[in-house]
Amino acid sequence: MNNKAWFLLLFLSFIWGGSFYFIGEGVKYVPPLTLVWYRILFAGIALYLVLLWRRQKLPTQTDFWLRILIMVLLNNIIPFTLIAWGQQTISGGLAAILNSNTAFAAVFIAAIFIPSEPLGTRRVIGTLIGIVGVILVIGTNTLTEITLTSLSQLAVLLATISYALGSVWGKTRLSSYMPLDIACGTLLMGSVIVTPIMILAEGMPDIVAIEWDFILILLGLSIAGTAFAYVIYYRILELAGASSLMLVTIIVPIFAVLIDAIILSKWISVQTLGGFVIISLGLSLIDGRIWWFIAKGLKAR
Repeated sequence: MNNKAWFLLLFLSFIWGGSFYFIGEGVKYVPPLTLVWYRILFAGIALYLVLLWRRQKLPTQTDFWLRILIMVLLNNIIPFTLIAWGQQTISGGLAAILNSNTAFAAVFIAAIFIPSEPLGTRRVIGTLIGIVGVILVIGTNTLTEITLTSLSQLAVLLATISYALGSVWGKTRLSSYMPLDIACGTLLMGSVIVTPIMILAEGMPDIVAIEWDFILILLGLSIAGTAFAYVIYYRILELAGASSLMLVTIIVPIFAVLIDAIILSKWISVQTLGGFVIISLGLSLIDGRIWWFIAKGLKAR
């Protein structure tokens, strides 16, 4: 990657790390599904304005919107809601670390549905190491004791499986469409789908009574953490390719933990930190490049 791609990668990691903070603060004001509705609605409107500014239009083919419908569920509604619900009782830093499981789930799911991404020895070992790290983060007691905190952690892990399925669906069914069209289409359709579900489950949101603090949270989560992040995400994809974006899953938790520590004075435990180190090791094995550079350097000596 060139310096510009690295800068954008770090910037995106910072934005997404901050998103976990905004989610944790947002659920203090509104229920999880309502927060998801606000998030995708305003992000969708922001991206649609970008399309208008660029004098572009969303595709009108029925096939596009049917495929977008599946993407909405897998990549927006299900994971956003699960993470928001989970962060009612766990910190943003912990949620971000658990969210790293997306890469491990994607390895196995992609191997099933995408012939060009078979399971290699390095990927299998990296994934198994990562799963050990995830278990260490959530604690072995989570596997035997059901508490609200353990359910919250499991909710975030389920969200990562949904994200992984969404990434495979996007690659196999939506790769022929423009990335900005996909992002905008999923967010706009998602807000339409969530609206009746939210009203039935949590009631009509009281928009008039919104506090200024919550507006700032929405700006950080919806505009910066979702709409703007999508633009940066696809720019990195253009500059450095999909494999480089895996590094985000390692860097995001670092920013999320630091933000929690600086703003909320919430520090993760030594056990969680150890689990994150193991997760990072697993991710680095799946990515492979760090070990390739190390091997190259040793060989040069």
